[in-house]
Amino acid sequence: MKRAQAPAHVLLLAACAWAPACGLNQAGVDPPSDTIAYPASAVMDRTGEWLLVTNSNADLRYNDGSLMAFSLTRAAADRGIPRDQCPAVSYTNPRTDPIDFCCRDALDPSITNCDERSYIGAADGDHRGLGNVRIGSFAAGMVMQVASCPTIDASGNPCSGTCDGFSSPDDRLLINVRGDTSLTFVDIESSDPLTPPKLKCVGDVTDPQTSVDFATCDGAHRVVTATSALASATDDPNPPEIPLPDEPYALALDALHGQLFIGHLSGNSARAFTGGFSLFDVAPLAPTGHLGTPRFIGPFPSPFTPNSVGSVGITALTITSHGLFASSRYVPQVAGLGSTAQCPGGLREIAAYPNGNNYNPPLVGTETRGIRFVNDHAFVLQRSPPALVGFALNSAPTDVLETCGSPTFLDKYPEGDSDSDATRLFVTCFADGEIYVYDPSVPRLVKTFLVGRGPSGLVFDQPRKVAYVVGFGDNNISVIDLDPASPTLYHVVQRIGFPRVTPR
Repeated sequence: MKRAQAPAHVLLLAACAWAPACGLNQAGVDPPSDTIAYPASAVMDRTGEWLLVTNSNADLRYNDGSLMAFSLTRAAADRGIPRDQCPAVSYTNPRTDPIDFCCRDALDPSITNCDERSYIGAADGDHRGLGNVRIGSFAAGMVMQVASCPTIDASGNPCSGTCDGFSSPDDRLLINVRGDTSLTFVDIESSDPLTPPKLKCVGDVTDPQTSVDFATCDGAHRVVTATSALASATDDPNPPEIPLPDEPYALALDALHGQLFIGHLSGNSARAFTGGFSLFDVAPLAPTGHLGTPRFIGPFPSPFTPNSVGSVGITALTITSHGLFASSRYVPQVAGLGSTAQCPGGLREIAAYPNGNNYNPPLVGTETRGIRFVNDHAFVLQRSPPALVGFALNSAPTDVLETCGSPTFLDKYPEGDSDSDATRLFVTCFADGEIYVYDPSVPRLVKTFLVGRGPSGLVFDQPRKVAYVVGFGDNNISVIDLDPASPTLYHVVQRIGFPRVTPR
């Protein structure tokens, strides 16, 4: 009998397990500079005119993942324009169709399908796709840091003097990359709706940089190993470097204190610091004020009790007005985290710890996926069994609402602390390809709707009254109508990227 041969990407992963120097971005097929390929996360730039999207290269088709900027102005201009019906339901290779091509979806005429190449990079046909950059494979969470000084220390005292008045034309994208187990950072210079932001991750971190067309982010912009900045009793003048633990997945930026938290998706209590969280100091360097390489404070153990086989992991890190919370992968619990952050200047010593502010859903099961606060209630998303659990603040659970299968993300709209009757909670379900919308004031389920296979993120665009869904399974970005006066409220009205089974 002929033995079945393992897929190439499985063999590559197996080989890498035995070779410490092996990376997942080997020489091979370069990724396209203008095409979505298993998108993993997205954020808007400071102008609100460009959507930055990571392509994870999850099937290892290419030798790298990528980071791309999409024009939201051009995408919005294409919505609502009368179009012909698409000649097909799915496309194996939409590159055979003309660029600038949009059409009405063959199954749902209220949806406009558009070729994403029309929105990547500059509007003229000669510069599409230029200026984007390449990162490692398996990108996960991403946050944008607006360059600013920390405003308070851990005790709530105001910071002053060290970098007051600091401002920068550049912001910074901080990206978890699981393929090479790194924190990758890309400086981003945004100017106006017509000019794509400059993405810079090559050269000296502390000097002004120029963007390079579809450059590969260099080693100076990836933190893989670093000397821990935790206070230590060692007299070694050259202490060993500590690697960033495996599976960097969740991200939370604490701008008030100038800290970045990374949650690691999986680990085991038998391996120290795996499945816990890592802490970085990302405050501007005092007194010069520029953003340097994120300073690795160190890894910290999981705030959660291991399950029956010793597994620990963090699925989500959520910054709220009530503090920072981590969500467990293996037990039904959300735990608050605190730190000892000082203001910048001199020796800035930081450590982190569980602060004892926990929320425990009453359902027997596993895995929580985030927490959101609305008025005087907290809402925790549990994945197994799938439920949205309401709590009175620092008290017992009050409500249990059923959700779709395999809920993955919990988001609040409008974002921020100014809650009203219009505040809604969005639960994104990866396996079902659905979004559930809840009114937290009752609480009750308001609406369910389909968004396509494998939604892996949600970005709200409040001025345009839409949201962008990162379509990992469909290799596209779906646009959801959030206008209460619109007949298509809570409905996909546009897809950026044609429906297809695999990337182009």
